[in-house]
Amino acid sequence: MESRNGLVNFGLFVLLFGFTFVFCLDALAIPNTFYGILALIGFIICIVASLFTGVISQREGAALSIWYYSYAIVVSICLVWYLTRCGTAFQWW
Repeated sequence: MESRNGLVNFGLFVLLFGFTFVFCLDALAIPNTFYGILALIGFIICIVASLFTGVISQREGAALSIWYYSYAIVVSICLVWYLTRCGTAFQWW
């Protein structure tokens, strides 16, 4: 993967995470199930796509692979935070 294409891809992932996080906050502030589902799907897509792109870029020897893995870790932490907030809102625990 060429470094320029990798940066564009990474920028799109960051943009997707921004939209996902806004949907997440809106779903928690106003009980809106549709936004909550969109946020959950967005988080999962961010993690899976980032790991997939990280594996491909690592096979090609690109230096951006560590950034994709770091991004996946940050998004996973936000996903766990979102799920715990949803569990508290639904009084699951």
